[in-house]
Amino acid sequence: MSSKAAIKGVMKMLDEGAISTEDLLTDEFFKNYSSVKSLEEFESKFDTGPKKGVTKEEFAQGIIRTYTEFRNIDEMKNKAIEFYAEE
Repeated sequence: MSSKAAIKGVMKMLDEGAISTEDLLTDEFFKNYSSVKSLEEFESKFDTGPKKGVTKEEFAQGIIRTYTEFRNIDEMKNKAIEFYAEE
């Protein structure tokens, strides 16, 4: 488990643009918390787009729930920050 100071440091770096979301979502992160092996593979799941009657948000949440152990993007982001802070 990461210290609060380390997590706050990563969040500050993210806010300042010193690191990007892509920096957080490493292959190692995906190997530990999803059924895909990389950000590129995860992003490819969005290629089909939502079906008629499904919002983009519902579509994205469905992909997150299907291919990761998270319920939504906020959970995934928070875990990615924590995981990055541990490194």
